[in-house]
Amino acid sequence: MRLVSIFLITVFLSNCTVYDNNLDNPNDNEANEELGVFPPSVVFFPKEQTKTVSDTVSVGAYAVFSDTSIVPFSGAHLNIKYDNSLLEIDSIAPGWIGPGSITDSNKTTPLFTYVEDQGILDIYAYYLSTSDISIDSLTHIAEIWFKPKSVGSSIVSYDTSECQLIKFDETIIPINGTREASIIIQ
Repeated sequence: MRLVSIFLITVFLSNCTVYDNNLDNPNDNEANEELGVFPPSVVFFPKEQTKTVSDTVSVGAYAVFSDTSIVPFSGAHLNIKYDNSLLEIDSIAPGWIGPGSITDSNKTTPLFTYVEDQGILDIYAYYLSTSDISIDSLTHIAEIWFKPKSVGSSIVSYDTSECQLIKFDETIIPINGTREASIIIQ
């Protein structure tokens, strides 16, 4: 009986496959830190995607704060760079911010505007509330839809020398890391 048990355990263990989970979550601080991205940070989601020329490419822009050390936050200026020979902006929408939504589901008053020029996108998002003066944790600043122009590979990245996360009293929160997005057009 013992020999049969050892045989069955050996067969069972030799047939097991261990899969490497490659999850993509903008608020996974542990995975981001393994990539050298420490909060507060600005990240894109998803970090990698492959599309065809006829597809639309959606990329979310996020500000991520540590779940153990949350910094009050009320606005952002994101300076985003992309290859405008491969991608053109189709549309941009506000993400969600704070206890309310930047899309006004809880009657918050957001200020959201952007300027796009030759592969550089500047997004300005401010949370204007009469009852809450700051938000925290994971913040979906914007959703950006690109229309592919040709086959190739493009990186969408933040220029942190131009990006700012802002507290309600207009002081700047230092950005400690970024995560870019890779887009492959086939």
